[in-house]
Amino acid sequence: MKKLVHVVFLTILLSHSAIAQDKVWQMKVSFKGQIALEELEKSVPEFAVDFYEPFIKGGVAIKEVVIFTSPSKIKSVDNQGHVLIADRIQKQEYSFTKGDDLLSQDALSHEYPLLKDPKHEEDAYLTLENEAEKEIINGISCVKAKLKVIDPNAGEVTMMVWYAPELPSYYLSSLPFLINIPGAVLKLNDQVHEELGFEVSELKKLADLKEFDLPDDVKIVKLSATEGSNLEDASVFQDAFELKAPLKWFSQQNASYGDEHLFGVKKTDGTIVQPANFYSIDVLNKKRAIVSDSSSLFWIIDDEAKKINRVGFEVLYGINDENMVYAIEDQYGIINASGVSIIGGLTNISNFVGTYLLFSENNKQGLLDFNGKVVLKPTLDFIDTDDQGNILVKDLKVSPQVQQYSLTDFQAKYLK
Repeated sequence: MKKLVHVVFLTILLSHSAIAQDKVWQMKVSFKGQIALEELEKSVPEFAVDFYEPFIKGGVAIKEVVIFTSPSKIKSVDNQGHVLIADRIQKQEYSFTKGDDLLSQDALSHEYPLLKDPKHEEDAYLTLENEAEKEIINGISCVKAKLKVIDPNAGEVTMMVWYAPELPSYYLSSLPFLINIPGAVLKLNDQVHEELGFEVSELKKLADLKEFDLPDDVKIVKLSATEGSNLEDASVFQDAFELKAPLKWFSQQNASYGDEHLFGVKKTDGTIVQPANFYSIDVLNKKRAIVSDSSSLFWIIDDEAKKINRVGFEVLYGINDENMVYAIEDQYGIINASGVSIIGGLTNISNFVGTYLLFSENNKQGLLDFNGKVVLKPTLDFIDTDDQGNILVKDLKVSPQVQQYSLTDFQAKYLK
Protein backbone atom coordinates (compact mmCIF):
# COMPACT_ATOMS: atom_id res chain seq x y z
CA MET A 1 0.00 0.00 0.00
CA LYS A 2 2.85 2.36 0.83
CA LYS A 3 3.96 2.99 -2.70
CA LEU A 4 4.25 6.47 -4.14
CA VAL A 5 1.24 7.49 -5.98
CA HIS A 6 3.49 8.88 -8.73
CA VAL A 7 0.49 9.17 -10.94
CA VAL A 8 -1.99 8.70 -8.09
CA PHE A 9 -5.21 9.42 -9.88
CA LEU A 10 -8.60 7.83 -9.52
CA THR A 11 -8.34 6.25 -13.02
CA ILE A 12 -11.62 5.57 -14.79
CA LEU A 13 -12.24 3.78 -18.07
CA LEU A 14 -15.10 2.79 -20.34
CA SER A 15 -16.23 -0.48 -21.80
CA HIS A 16 -18.30 -0.88 -24.96
CA SER A 17 -22.00 -0.23 -24.67
CA ALA A 18 -25.08 -0.18 -26.85
CA ILE A 19 -25.60 3.52 -26.09
CA ALA A 20 -25.58 5.83 -29.11
CA GLN A 21 -22.17 7.18 -30.11
CA ASP A 22 -23.04 10.80 -29.33
CA LYS A 23 -24.33 10.01 -25.84
CA VAL A 24 -22.23 11.28 -22.93
CA TRP A 25 -23.05 10.52 -19.31
CA GLN A 26 -21.94 12.61 -16.36
CA MET A 27 -21.98 11.31 -12.79
CA LYS A 28 -20.29 11.81 -9.46
CA VAL A 29 -18.77 9.05 -7.31
CA SER A 30 -18.79 9.81 -3.57
CA PHE A 31 -16.86 7.60 -1.13
CA LYS A 32 -18.02 6.78 2.39
CA GLY A 33 -16.20 5.44 5.44
CA GLN A 34 -12.60 5.34 6.64
CA ILE A 35 -10.29 2.68 8.02
CA ALA A 36 -6.80 2.67 9.54
CA LEU A 37 -4.16 1.05 7.37
CA GLU A 38 -3.03 -1.19 10.24
CA GLU A 39 -6.55 -2.58 10.70
CA LEU A 40 -6.98 -3.07 6.96
CA GLU A 41 -3.74 -5.01 6.55
CA LYS A 42 -4.93 -7.48 9.19
CA SER A 43 -8.28 -8.12 7.55
CA VAL A 44 -7.73 -8.41 3.77
CA PRO A 45 -5.14 -10.22 1.62
CA GLU A 46 -2.06 -8.20 0.77
CA PHE A 47 -2.93 -8.02 -2.94
CA ALA A 48 -6.26 -6.32 -2.09
CA VAL A 49 -4.99 -3.53 0.19
CA ASP A 50 -4.65 -1.07 -2.69
CA PHE A 51 -8.36 -1.49 -3.49
CA TYR A 52 -9.12 0.46 -0.30
CA GLU A 53 -6.93 3.48 -1.05
CA PRO A 54 -9.78 6.06 -1.00
CA PHE A 55 -10.79 4.89 2.48
CA ILE A 56 -7.39 4.94 4.26
CA LYS A 57 -7.23 7.32 7.20
CA GLY A 58 -4.48 9.87 6.67
CA GLY A 59 -4.17 9.19 2.96
CA VAL A 60 -4.67 11.65 0.13
CA ALA A 61 -8.24 12.80 0.72
CA ILE A 62 -10.02 11.77 -2.48
CA LYS A 63 -13.65 12.14 -1.41
CA GLU A 64 -15.35 12.31 -4.78
CA VAL A 65 -14.71 12.20 -8.51
CA VAL A 66 -16.79 13.58 -11.38
CA ILE A 67 -16.96 11.27 -14.40
CA PHE A 68 -17.81 11.98 -18.03
CA THR A 69 -18.30 8.83 -20.08
CA SER A 70 -19.15 7.93 -23.65
CA PRO A 71 -18.83 4.53 -25.37
CA SER A 72 -15.36 5.49 -26.64
CA LYS A 73 -13.91 7.94 -24.12
CA ILE A 74 -13.96 9.02 -20.50
CA LYS A 75 -12.82 11.91 -18.36
CA SER A 76 -12.61 12.07 -14.58
CA VAL A 77 -11.81 14.98 -12.29
CA ASP A 78 -11.37 14.38 -8.56
CA ASN A 79 -11.62 16.88 -5.72
CA GLN A 80 -7.81 17.25 -5.66
CA GLY A 81 -7.66 18.44 -9.27
CA HIS A 82 -6.37 15.18 -10.76
CA VAL A 83 -7.68 14.69 -14.29
CA LEU A 84 -7.85 11.57 -16.46
CA ILE A 85 -8.82 11.45 -20.12
CA ALA A 86 -9.02 7.94 -21.57
CA ASP A 87 -9.43 6.75 -25.14
CA ARG A 88 -10.78 3.22 -25.26
CA ILE A 89 -10.37 2.80 -29.02
CA GLN A 90 -6.71 3.83 -29.00
CA LYS A 91 -6.22 1.92 -25.73
CA GLN A 92 -4.47 4.90 -24.12
CA GLU A 93 -5.07 7.07 -21.08
CA TYR A 94 -3.76 10.55 -20.29
CA SER A 95 -3.48 11.96 -16.78
CA PHE A 96 -2.40 15.25 -15.25
CA THR A 97 -3.11 17.63 -12.40
CA LYS A 98 -4.68 21.00 -13.14
CA GLY A 99 -1.91 23.55 -13.65
CA ASP A 100 0.72 20.99 -14.69
CA ASP A 101 2.73 21.41 -17.87
CA LEU A 102 3.33 17.64 -18.13
CA LEU A 103 0.74 15.10 -19.20
CA SER A 104 1.32 11.38 -18.59
CA GLN A 105 0.35 8.82 -21.23
CA ASP A 106 -0.06 5.15 -20.39
CA ALA A 107 -1.55 2.03 -21.91
CA LEU A 108 -4.89 0.76 -20.65
CA SER A 109 -4.90 -2.23 -18.35
CA HIS A 110 -7.09 -5.31 -18.74
CA GLU A 111 -6.37 -7.21 -15.55
CA TYR A 112 -8.93 -9.16 -13.47
CA PRO A 113 -11.05 -10.81 -16.22
CA LEU A 114 -14.61 -11.79 -15.34
CA LEU A 115 -14.85 -15.60 -15.53
CA LYS A 116 -18.03 -17.66 -15.43
CA ASP A 117 -16.38 -21.02 -14.87
CA PRO A 118 -12.81 -20.54 -13.59
CA LYS A 119 -10.66 -23.67 -13.66
CA HIS A 120 -6.99 -23.93 -12.81
CA GLU A 121 -6.47 -20.17 -13.01
CA GLU A 122 -3.06 -18.82 -12.01
CA ASP A 123 -3.74 -15.08 -12.28
CA ALA A 124 -6.30 -12.98 -10.39
CA TYR A 125 -9.86 -12.93 -11.75
CA LEU A 126 -13.46 -11.94 -10.94
CA THR A 127 -16.67 -13.85 -10.37
CA LEU A 128 -20.07 -12.15 -10.39
CA GLU A 129 -23.21 -13.70 -8.92
CA ASN A 130 -26.37 -11.79 -9.85
CA GLU A 131 -29.21 -11.69 -7.35
CA ALA A 132 -32.93 -11.41 -8.07
CA GLU A 133 -33.12 -8.04 -6.35
CA LYS A 134 -32.95 -4.87 -8.45
CA GLU A 135 -32.79 -1.24 -7.38
CA ILE A 136 -33.46 2.08 -9.08
CA ILE A 137 -30.51 4.43 -8.55
CA ASN A 138 -30.68 7.92 -10.06
CA GLY A 139 -33.55 6.73 -12.25
CA ILE A 140 -31.54 3.82 -13.68
CA SER A 141 -32.40 0.15 -13.08
CA CYS A 142 -29.47 -1.65 -11.44
CA VAL A 143 -28.73 -5.35 -10.95
CA LYS A 144 -27.55 -6.31 -7.48
CA ALA A 145 -24.67 -8.80 -7.54
CA LYS A 146 -22.02 -10.35 -5.32
CA LEU A 147 -18.57 -9.58 -6.73
CA LYS A 148 -15.52 -11.59 -5.72
CA VAL A 149 -11.96 -10.58 -6.56
CA ILE A 150 -9.88 -13.73 -6.35
CA ASP A 151 -6.16 -14.30 -6.43
CA PRO A 152 -5.60 -18.08 -6.49
CA ASN A 153 -2.32 -17.64 -4.64
CA ALA A 154 -3.32 -15.02 -2.10
CA GLY A 155 -7.02 -15.14 -1.21
CA GLU A 156 -10.12 -13.14 -2.08
CA VAL A 157 -12.33 -10.19 -1.13
CA THR A 158 -16.08 -9.83 -1.62
CA MET A 159 -18.06 -6.71 -2.49
CA MET A 160 -21.74 -6.11 -3.18
CA VAL A 161 -22.29 -4.05 -6.32
CA TRP A 162 -25.30 -2.53 -8.06
CA TYR A 163 -24.53 -2.13 -11.77
CA ALA A 164 -26.49 -0.63 -14.67
CA PRO A 165 -26.23 -2.77 -17.84
CA GLU A 166 -27.43 0.14 -19.98
CA LEU A 167 -24.47 2.37 -19.01
CA PRO A 168 -20.79 1.89 -19.99
CA SER A 169 -18.62 0.39 -17.28
CA TYR A 170 -15.72 2.33 -15.77
CA TYR A 171 -12.96 1.75 -13.27
CA LEU A 172 -11.08 3.62 -10.57
CA SER A 173 -7.31 3.32 -10.24
CA SER A 174 -7.86 1.73 -6.84
CA LEU A 175 -10.57 -0.58 -8.24
CA PRO A 176 -9.26 -1.54 -11.70
CA PHE A 177 -11.50 -4.59 -12.01
CA LEU A 178 -14.70 -2.51 -12.31
CA ILE A 179 -14.00 -2.15 -16.03
CA ASN A 180 -14.91 -5.81 -16.46
CA ILE A 181 -18.35 -5.56 -14.86
CA PRO A 182 -21.10 -5.66 -17.56
CA GLY A 183 -22.32 -2.15 -16.80
CA ALA A 184 -21.51 0.94 -14.74
CA VAL A 185 -21.38 0.29 -10.99
CA LEU A 186 -23.62 2.90 -9.38
CA LYS A 187 -23.21 1.62 -5.82
CA LEU A 188 -20.68 -0.55 -4.01
CA ASN A 189 -20.59 -1.86 -0.45
CA ASP A 190 -17.56 -3.73 0.82
CA GLN A 191 -18.41 -7.02 2.52
CA VAL A 192 -15.24 -7.18 4.63
CA HIS A 193 -15.77 -3.72 6.13
CA GLU A 194 -19.42 -2.89 5.47
CA GLU A 195 -19.05 0.78 6.41
CA LEU A 196 -16.88 1.31 3.32
CA GLY A 197 -18.26 1.93 -0.15
CA PHE A 198 -19.36 4.48 -2.67
CA GLU A 199 -22.47 5.62 -4.52
CA VAL A 200 -23.01 7.54 -7.74
CA SER A 201 -25.15 10.69 -7.78
CA GLU A 202 -25.98 13.57 -10.14
CA LEU A 203 -26.32 11.27 -13.14
CA LYS A 204 -27.26 13.13 -16.33
CA LYS A 205 -26.80 13.09 -20.11
CA LEU A 206 -24.71 15.61 -22.04
CA ALA A 207 -24.84 16.54 -25.70
CA ASP A 208 -21.21 16.77 -26.89
CA LEU A 209 -17.69 15.35 -26.50
CA LYS A 210 -15.75 18.54 -25.80
CA GLU A 211 -14.98 17.38 -22.25
CA PHE A 212 -12.58 14.80 -23.67
CA ASP A 213 -10.22 17.23 -25.44
CA LEU A 214 -6.60 17.08 -24.28
CA PRO A 215 -5.18 20.36 -22.92
CA ASP A 216 -3.00 22.47 -25.21
CA ASP A 217 0.68 23.34 -24.67
CA VAL A 218 1.60 20.42 -22.41
CA LYS A 219 4.43 17.92 -22.76
CA ILE A 220 3.36 14.27 -22.98
CA VAL A 221 5.46 11.79 -21.02
CA LYS A 222 4.93 8.13 -21.88
CA LEU A 223 4.83 5.87 -18.83
CA SER A 224 4.77 2.49 -20.55
CA ALA A 225 6.41 1.01 -23.55
CA THR A 226 4.50 0.72 -26.80
CA GLU A 227 5.53 -0.90 -30.05
CA GLY A 228 8.77 0.66 -31.25
CA SER A 229 9.55 2.35 -27.93
CA ASN A 230 11.87 1.46 -25.08
CA LEU A 231 11.76 2.61 -21.46
CA GLU A 232 15.32 1.48 -20.77
CA ASP A 233 16.56 4.97 -21.70
CA ALA A 234 14.93 6.31 -18.50
CA SER A 235 13.08 8.94 -20.54
CA VAL A 236 10.18 8.89 -18.06
CA PHE A 237 12.37 10.26 -15.28
CA GLN A 238 14.51 12.44 -17.55
CA ASP A 239 11.51 14.17 -19.13
CA ALA A 240 9.88 14.71 -15.75
CA PHE A 241 12.89 15.98 -13.77
CA GLU A 242 16.06 17.20 -15.46
CA LEU A 243 19.30 16.82 -13.50
CA LYS A 244 22.32 19.11 -13.63
CA ALA A 245 25.08 18.08 -16.02
CA PRO A 246 26.96 15.75 -16.05
CA LEU A 247 24.24 13.74 -14.28
CA LYS A 248 21.63 11.65 -16.08
CA TRP A 249 19.01 9.07 -15.21
CA PHE A 250 19.48 5.42 -16.10
CA SER A 251 17.34 2.31 -15.64
CA GLN A 252 18.08 -1.26 -14.72
CA GLN A 253 15.85 -4.31 -14.73
CA ASN A 254 15.32 -5.80 -11.29
CA ALA A 255 14.26 -9.47 -11.08
CA SER A 256 13.32 -9.18 -7.40
CA TYR A 257 10.92 -6.35 -8.27
CA GLY A 258 8.83 -8.21 -10.80
CA ASP A 259 11.37 -7.65 -13.62
CA GLU A 260 10.39 -3.98 -13.73
CA HIS A 261 12.95 -1.31 -14.48
CA LEU A 262 14.08 0.73 -11.49
CA PHE A 263 15.84 4.05 -11.95
CA GLY A 264 19.06 5.60 -10.70
CA VAL A 265 21.51 8.40 -11.46
CA LYS A 266 24.99 8.28 -12.96
CA LYS A 267 27.53 10.69 -14.42
CA THR A 268 28.28 10.72 -18.12
CA ASP A 269 31.53 8.85 -17.38
CA GLY A 270 29.47 5.98 -15.91
CA THR A 271 30.07 6.72 -12.21
CA ILE A 272 26.98 5.72 -10.18
CA VAL A 273 25.65 8.55 -8.02
CA GLN A 274 22.37 6.88 -6.98
CA PRO A 275 21.88 3.13 -7.59
CA ALA A 276 18.87 1.99 -9.63
CA ASN A 277 16.49 1.75 -6.70
CA PHE A 278 13.82 4.35 -7.51
CA TYR A 279 10.37 3.23 -8.62
CA SER A 280 8.52 6.46 -9.34
CA ILE A 281 8.88 10.23 -9.39
CA ASP A 282 6.66 13.23 -8.68
CA VAL A 283 8.03 16.70 -9.45
CA LEU A 284 7.72 19.36 -6.74
CA ASN A 285 9.50 22.19 -8.59
CA LYS A 286 12.45 22.62 -10.96
CA LYS A 287 14.97 21.85 -8.22
CA ARG A 288 13.14 19.25 -6.12
CA ALA A 289 11.31 15.99 -6.78
CA ILE A 290 9.78 13.20 -4.71
CA VAL A 291 10.88 9.65 -5.49
CA SER A 292 9.89 6.30 -4.05
CA ASP A 293 12.28 3.39 -3.73
CA SER A 294 11.90 -0.38 -3.92
CA SER A 295 11.21 -0.46 -0.16
CA SER A 296 8.21 1.86 -0.65
CA LEU A 297 9.89 4.73 1.17
CA PHE A 298 9.75 8.31 -0.12
CA TRP A 299 12.69 10.70 -0.59
CA ILE A 300 13.13 14.34 -1.56
CA ILE A 301 15.95 14.73 -4.08
CA ASP A 302 17.48 17.84 -5.64
CA ASP A 303 18.69 18.41 -9.20
CA GLU A 304 22.11 17.08 -8.18
CA ALA A 305 20.48 13.76 -7.17
CA LYS A 306 21.16 14.35 -3.47
CA LYS A 307 18.65 13.03 -0.94
CA ILE A 308 17.38 15.85 1.24
CA ASN A 309 15.77 13.77 4.01
CA ARG A 310 18.07 11.46 5.98
CA VAL A 311 15.35 8.91 6.75
CA GLY A 312 12.81 7.60 4.25
CA PHE A 313 9.18 8.66 4.77
CA GLU A 314 6.21 6.29 4.74
CA VAL A 315 4.05 9.05 3.22
CA LEU A 316 5.22 12.06 1.21
CA TYR A 317 3.24 14.19 -1.22
CA GLY A 318 3.37 17.81 -2.34
CA ILE A 319 0.72 20.34 -1.35
CA ASN A 320 2.27 23.21 -3.32
CA ASP A 321 5.59 23.74 -5.11
CA GLU A 322 7.49 24.18 -1.86
CA ASN A 323 5.89 22.16 0.95
CA MET A 324 4.94 18.50 1.45
CA VAL A 325 2.95 16.37 3.89
CA TYR A 326 5.07 13.58 5.37
CA ALA A 327 4.60 10.69 7.78
CA ILE A 328 7.06 8.49 9.60
CA GLU A 329 6.13 5.90 12.22
CA ASP A 330 2.51 7.16 12.09
CA GLN A 331 3.55 10.71 13.00
CA TYR A 332 2.52 13.34 10.44
CA GLY A 333 3.92 16.74 9.64
CA ILE A 334 4.76 19.30 6.94
CA ILE A 335 8.27 19.60 5.53
CA ASN A 336 9.65 22.15 3.09
CA ALA A 337 11.81 21.59 0.01
CA SER A 338 14.96 22.22 2.06
CA GLY A 339 14.11 19.30 4.34
CA VAL A 340 13.09 21.44 7.31
CA SER A 341 10.08 20.19 9.27
CA ILE A 342 7.64 23.07 9.71
CA ILE A 343 5.31 21.15 12.00
CA GLY A 344 5.31 17.53 13.16
CA GLY A 345 4.15 15.02 15.72
CA LEU A 346 0.53 15.05 14.54
CA THR A 347 -1.74 12.00 14.47
CA ASN A 348 -2.93 12.67 10.94
CA ILE A 349 -2.93 15.24 8.13
CA SER A 350 -5.23 15.13 5.11
CA ASN A 351 -6.49 17.57 2.48
CA PHE A 352 -9.68 19.40 3.39
CA VAL A 353 -11.17 22.24 1.31
CA GLY A 354 -9.39 25.01 -0.57
CA THR A 355 -5.97 25.67 0.92
CA TYR A 356 -6.76 24.03 4.26
CA LEU A 357 -5.40 20.78 5.68
CA LEU A 358 -7.22 18.79 8.35
CA PHE A 359 -5.08 17.49 11.23
CA SER A 360 -5.65 15.51 14.41
CA GLU A 361 -4.06 15.83 17.83
CA ASN A 362 -5.21 14.30 21.12
CA ASN A 363 -8.42 13.05 19.47
CA LYS A 364 -9.39 16.57 18.42
CA GLN A 365 -9.30 18.11 14.96
CA GLY A 366 -8.06 21.42 13.62
CA LEU A 367 -6.89 23.06 10.40
CA LEU A 368 -3.53 24.06 8.91
CA ASP A 369 -2.74 26.13 5.85
CA PHE A 370 -0.33 24.89 3.17
CA ASN A 371 2.55 26.69 4.93
CA GLY A 372 2.05 24.66 8.10
CA LYS A 373 0.45 27.47 10.09
CA VAL A 374 -2.29 26.42 12.50
CA VAL A 375 -5.36 28.41 11.44
CA LEU A 376 -7.72 26.49 13.73
CA LYS A 377 -6.44 24.87 16.90
CA PRO A 378 -7.45 21.21 17.44
CA THR A 379 -10.58 21.89 19.48
CA LEU A 380 -13.29 20.32 17.31
CA ASP A 381 -14.61 16.82 17.90
CA PHE A 382 -15.44 16.30 14.23
CA ILE A 383 -15.07 18.22 10.99
CA ASP A 384 -15.89 17.09 7.44
CA THR A 385 -17.66 18.18 4.26
CA ASP A 386 -20.86 16.97 2.62
CA ASP A 387 -21.59 16.43 -1.07
CA GLN A 388 -22.69 20.06 -1.50
CA GLY A 389 -19.43 21.49 -0.13
CA ASN A 390 -20.90 22.47 3.25
CA ILE A 391 -18.73 22.14 6.34
CA LEU A 392 -19.96 19.66 8.97
CA VAL A 393 -18.78 20.39 12.50
CA LYS A 394 -19.25 18.72 15.85
CA ASP A 395 -18.22 21.16 18.54
CA LEU A 396 -19.36 20.09 21.99
CA LYS A 397 -18.93 23.65 23.23
CA VAL A 398 -21.73 24.63 20.84
CA SER A 399 -23.93 21.53 20.55
CA PRO A 400 -23.75 17.73 20.89
CA GLN A 401 -25.19 17.56 17.36
CA VAL A 402 -23.30 17.96 14.11
CA GLN A 403 -23.77 21.48 12.75
CA GLN A 404 -23.76 22.42 9.06
CA TYR A 405 -22.13 25.64 7.79
CA SER A 406 -21.39 27.14 4.42
CA LEU A 407 -17.67 27.69 3.89
CA THR A 408 -18.16 31.44 4.34
CA ASP A 409 -20.09 31.01 7.60
CA PHE A 410 -17.56 28.46 8.87
CA GLN A 411 -14.68 30.85 8.17
CA ALA A 412 -16.49 33.68 9.93
CA LYS A 413 -17.19 31.58 13.02
CA TYR A 414 -13.99 29.56 13.39
CA LEU A 415 -11.26 31.24 11.30
CA LYS A 416 -11.52 34.81 12.46
